[in-house]
Amino acid sequence: MGAAETILRCDGCGLPASAEHIAARLERLELATRFRPVHINLLFVALQPSAALEDDFYCSPESAPLLDSLEQALQLSTSEDAVARSGDDHQARTARLLEFQRRGYYLAYVSECPLPAGSDSAQAGENRDTASLLLSIAPTLLKRIQFNYKPKQVALLGTELHPLVEMLKQAGMGGILLLDGEAPLTLPDPGDEASMARFRSRLGVGTTRAASSSGM
Repeated sequence: MGAAETILRCDGCGLPASAEHIAARLERLELATRFRPVHINLLFVALQPSAALEDDFYCSPESAPLLDSLEQALQLSTSEDAVARSGDDHQARTARLLEFQRRGYYLAYVSECPLPAGSDSAQAGENRDTASLLLSIAPTLLKRIQFNYKPKQVALLGTELHPLVEMLKQAGMGGILLLDGEAPLTLPDPGDEASMARFRSRLGVGTTRAASSSGM
């Protein structure tokens, strides 16, 4: 059997994958499943997870820029979270994820694996930039949204996801898309109240609505 016939492709990113790559993807999925709501009210979609597994959004990482931004923008802190912060940082981060889940929020990625650098993809026989790779794996994301996640609303995070706007509209999901004009949302910087307010307004959430969204 030739080498080309033995290459396995990862369902999460569409690229040739080693056993270690597949194992890491499955571990990320297992972490995310722990915090998945039964019914997803608002699905956030980012391009890709953190390169290091220990920094994954659902791993309660010590350094979590995405979680920090969403915590402030969505006002995720709870009284339980405040108590946890006083004694156990990991418990505090887990409390934020549980509150994220309680409100019916979920984070998914276009690529369920970190995308390789250009040189790495070339070595794997894949001469594609991020934009072309995004378009090649987007149909899989659309199926996940329609038949698996089934969210009430979808918020794309990051300007690099702009090609997905039209694809989602053509798939009949334009009515559930939350956009900034016709563009994906820009994740606000922690501490930037102006960008936080703009982000909240685009989502149509505030303290009262966010706290009650799980009952929608």
